[in-house]
Amino acid sequence: MNRGWWIGAVLLLSAASTIMLPKLADMDSVLQREHGVLETFIGGRDKVLDESNLVDQLGSLPLMLSIDSAGWENNILSLDLKITSNDPDPEAIYKDMSKVISFAFQDTPNVNELLLRVIVEDKWLGSRRLLLAGDIRRTEWSHELQRELDSTGNTPLSDRIKMGFRISESDLWNKQFISP
Repeated sequence: MNRGWWIGAVLLLSAASTIMLPKLADMDSVLQREHGVLETFIGGRDKVLDESNLVDQLGSLPLMLSIDSAGWENNILSLDLKITSNDPDPEAIYKDMSKVISFAFQDTPNVNELLLRVIVEDKWLGSRRLLLAGDIRRTEWSHELQRELDSTGNTPLSDRIKMGFRISESDLWNKQFISP
């Protein structure tokens, strides 16, 4: 009887650990998102973003557009991309937007929202004009939308991308880049 009790206890303990361990792992990832905590042995893939490394992290992104301004506050990354070349095509702009979105939500665990703007500067008049603006949230971001944006090419953004990433297009954008 003593032997049967031990076997039953081991089976019960095995079943309980099978149920509890995944729940503990889920709790750990929730804590990481809430507090920006990072595991020790992640191999350097995730980059916790903060004010001390914001410039270095953004500077390492391979973008065609230049970064005009950046800000970090309350897990919200604000970024302005500026068109400096004469005639970039929409595809190049969409690719840079996709790279920034990927950086914010795939490479960093603590960016909850990305406020992204694409602007153009008129050197002759010294004025800046807004072309595109996005309010992208981690909770609404998906790999599918990311791939769709990345493969848009030189065509207008789909309503699905605009709604999912909360992208607004200015009249200047539509006139310069979308209209035939």
